[in-house]
Parts: sequence; C-alpha cells; structure tokens
Amino acid sequence: FLFFMMKPTHPRPRKSPSLFPQGPAPSHQNDSATQQAQSVTTSLLRTKNMMQQELERVSSLNTTINDDGALLNSTKEEHIGMGGTMKGARGVLRKLGRQDVRDAVILRCAIIFYWMVGAYVL
Repeated sequence: FLFFMMKPTHPRPRKSPSLFPQGPAPSHQNDSATQQAQSVTTSLLRTKNMMQQELERVSSLNTTINDDGALLNSTKEEHIGMGGTMKGARGVLRKLGRQDVRDAVILRCAIIFYWMVGAYVL
C-alpha cells in the first residue's frame, strides 16, 4: 500500500525544444541562412581548389622522384658494370708504376756507366 503512494524516483523526460521549428521562418533568418550557405559554399570551393593544386603539385613531385629513381638505378648499374674495368685499369697502373721505377734505375745505371767509361778513357 505505501509503495503506491510514494513519488517516483526517476525524473520524467522533458520535452526538448525542436531543432527545426514548425511554421514559416522569419525573413531575416532566411537571409542569414542563405548568407551562411553561400559562405560555406565559397569556403568549400576554395578548399577544393587548394586541394586540386596540392594534388597537381604532389603528382608532379611524384613523377620527378620516379624519374630521378630510374636515373639513379641506371647510374648504379653502369657503376657496377664499370667495376671490372676499374680493377683492370688499377692493375695496369700498378704495372706501369713498377716499369717506371725500373726505367729510372736503368737510366741511373747507364749514366753512372757512361761517367765511369769517360773517366777510364781520360
């Protein structure tokens, strides 16, 4: 019996105001909404144009990077191909260096021999 006489503990739901009022809107609200819509549209068009320009820039940059990558790969392959040639050239240069030292020694010996023969004749 007491249970029915007690007040409920949970609050009753309130009726919230509607986000979209019923009936015609005043004209100043229509003008404001139109201006806001135009402002949003203009802003979206600017954003679209900026994004399009950025996309073109990134696309151009991507093409440049791909071209540079291909150039680097071909240069690397060329360098690898020249490895054997460089080793051969290094061996030839060492051989020429040894020959140069040998020629210098022979020349000095020849000069010394010449002076000895000249001294003997006199």
